[in-house]
Amino acid sequence: MIDPRFGHGLPVVAANRVAVQAITDLWEAGETVEDTAYDDDMTPEQVDALCRAVVHLAA
Repeated sequence: MIDPRFGHGLPVVAANRVAVQAITDLWEAGETVEDTAYDDDMTPEQVDALCRAVVHLAA
């Protein structure tokens, strides 16, 4: 979601308000999907889908 009240208007995950950029930065740095999911109160499937969607949009 994008809401100026959260994340300074940058995209955040609606369920936990974690910045999408923060999650994808960890993924690009080599952090495991499982560790990122655990740290951000998400499932590994959610983190994987988010990262794939961001890569797809950037392509």
